[in-house]
Amino acid sequence: MFDKLLILGGTSDTHRFLNSLESDNFIITVATEYGYEQFSKKYGKDKVLLIKFDEASLEKFIKENKITKIIDTTHPYAKVITETALNVSKKLNIEYLSYVRDDDINVDYEKAIFFSNIKEVITFLKEKDFRRILFTIGSKMMKDFAFLKDKAYVRVLPFENSIYEVRKYGFDYDKIIAMQGPFSKDFNVALIKELKIDLLITKKSGKAGGFEEKIEACEETGIYCIVIDNE
Repeated sequence: MFDKLLILGGTSDTHRFLNSLESDNFIITVATEYGYEQFSKKYGKDKVLLIKFDEASLEKFIKENKITKIIDTTHPYAKVITETALNVSKKLNIEYLSYVRDDDINVDYEKAIFFSNIKEVITFLKEKDFRRILFTIGSKMMKDFAFLKDKAYVRVLPFENSIYEVRKYGFDYDKIIAMQGPFSKDFNVALIKELKIDLLITKKSGKAGGFEEKIEACEETGIYCIVIDNE
């Protein structure tokens, strides 16, 4: 008899795990609408649920669906669901396996969307209709986002080569913010409000790069945030 797996997912690690799985006796849960769209398209709507668990709801879900094993393939920043799954697995005495990559920053913001590469981000942006985007990913990656030059602002280091790089891809001077960071949450909030930003895009830069302050600013202003893994 096969185990019935609950796969906590929504990342590229989820795909990798499923590619190695021989059984189809599983349920995938994701925490964002985008994750639901992508995973239900590939694995079927009967296999994917959009749900955000706390301990009580996870325990109830496991009992009702006769889950025998939890597979955690969530993003390393999503530490809350990992802790929740660990606690519930111990309480119910079922196996918990983690496929989460190591990281030291916790992100528990429902409008933060994580991507493993630029190609995934481009696909997402072409499907959505954000009006004003703030890029905080440096100058070299902007060549891939030149198609957004009319509705995007780019924050880069105040060096001639950084500004030249962005200008080369068609971004006007009035869309370039050349400043030395890292920046405080309050500064990011002020910038988001002043420019009426509805999406911020950042790399997984860690504490030293002001990553947490960007997430906190997005949460305070209620806007979406895309996080790109460092490639």
